[in-house]
Amino acid sequence: MLIRRAFFYWQFPAAVILPAWILVGWGVFAATGWQIIGLIVGVMMLTVAMLATAGLIFARKDVRAERAVSWLDVGLLTVLHALIIAVGFFTSATALLGTLSVVAVIALFWSGIIQLVMETRRRVRAAMAGFEAQAQATRINTAPRSPRIDGEYIVIETSDRQSPPRV
Repeated sequence: MLIRRAFFYWQFPAAVILPAWILVGWGVFAATGWQIIGLIVGVMMLTVAMLATAGLIFARKDVRAERAVSWLDVGLLTVLHALIIAVGFFTSATALLGTLSVVAVIALFWSGIIQLVMETRRRVRAAMAGFEAQAQATRINTAPRSPRIDGEYIVIETSDRQSPPRV
């Protein structure tokens, strides 16, 4: 639970800190001229993607209630963060690591959507079952009763037709 909670609190700061590490790392490890412009655009896109995935994770009620992400989220976030840290070192494998980072972000995004849909579906089904149980209880209480037999009663019948005038 401690690890899952740590990732819960880390995901929003990570959306700022890890892209900043790429900027610093590439500055230190030999990024040049025009690469910086592409780097800045890529870092902005990475920040938006990480914030979107963090928002999807945070949108789940179970995550907010427990203040802990799921184990699947922990695994995917670990892979993504490790790849981002590796990209910041600007090695010969940077293109491959960048591609794998994009794949990891896409996997985290779709995992977040699927988990959100599954949790929402489960909660809606539980609510509908509660409504159905309440409706069944109401039907039992309002079942048609037999006519009262406690003496005389008067029945008044009305007609909507007008009777012809009498001559």
